[in-house]
Amino acid sequence: MRFITCASYYGSGSSVITDFVSEFSEVYSYGDFEFRFIQDPDGISDLEYNLVENFNRHNSGYALKKYKKLVDFQNGNIFLKRYREKLGNSWKKYSYEYINKLTDFTYNGWWNYDTMDKGTLFYIRKRALNKVLKATIWHNQPERTLNTMRNEITYCSHPSEAKFVALTKEYIETLFSSVANEEKYLMVDQLVPPTNLERYIKYFNDIKIVIVDRDPRDIFVLEKYFWKDGIIPTDVETFCKWFIYTREHRKIDDLNNKNVKFIRFEDMIFDYDNTTKELAQWLGLDLKKQINKKKFFNPNKSMKNVRTWEKVAVQQEEIRYIEKILSDYIYDI
Repeated sequence: MRFITCASYYGSGSSVITDFVSEFSEVYSYGDFEFRFIQDPDGISDLEYNLVENFNRHNSGYALKKYKKLVDFQNGNIFLKRYREKLGNSWKKYSYEYINKLTDFTYNGWWNYDTMDKGTLFYIRKRALNKVLKATIWHNQPERTLNTMRNEITYCSHPSEAKFVALTKEYIETLFSSVANEEKYLMVDQLVPPTNLERYIKYFNDIKIVIVDRDPRDIFVLEKYFWKDGIIPTDVETFCKWFIYTREHRKIDDLNNKNVKFIRFEDMIFDYDNTTKELAQWLGLDLKKQINKKKFFNPNKSMKNVRTWEKVAVQQEEIRYIEKILSDYIYDI
């Protein structure tokens, strides 16, 4: 099967790809639900670093514990299902199997980070008791340490790169295909970031990644006057620094990779026919099977989300500043 995913920079409109691809009958789409467990901290990429690239008797086992905690967190609770909303019991089942396959062996043991994870009070109590014991009945045993974590499990894992990649490919494909139907393609949002893509592509047998960006003037105006999420800066000078900071990888990253395509959000609106035809061909999709054309992505409706600085009252000096500092990223009709 082929994975299709989109990558973005926050507010750059990557959902346009999810919506467009979801209109095809040959695609099983998970919608705009974001699956970030491969790229986020403590995720798959961090696992490879700690288990393969920077193996260490403490870090490696602890990395597996952190991934297990991420799995448990994303498994949700009675109030919020998180990944279970789309994957049901498959998320925890296949994630635990993946962890077990990566683990060489386990034993009852702990180290300092395990005590820190128990919280400040636990850590202080353990240290205080240890000091009291060393000052009294253990005063002749300076190396002895109080073991209050007899049930703690230490994981030991040091796979080769080939083994890690093979198990990861198997895990990801089994996980998502477990709830899909017989469709040839899987649309999964935000599986990978727009940066360092050579690292992430190897985790898949077949994947196509669409990077989406849009005019910085729209992102600035939408965040400052409409979204107001507080995730990105709305001071115009800081915004421009942030924008360059998040895109500077494009100066060195190879976006000509056969698995990666760069799309401007505006092209999906102003040049819908040509852009979607080219995109579908690159993805391997049959336009005849776009049975829900413009049902999920309608360029006419999305028109209201472009050139917003001309439609609402904004400080024009801020727009001019963006045009000057971010001239390389401006979209001209």
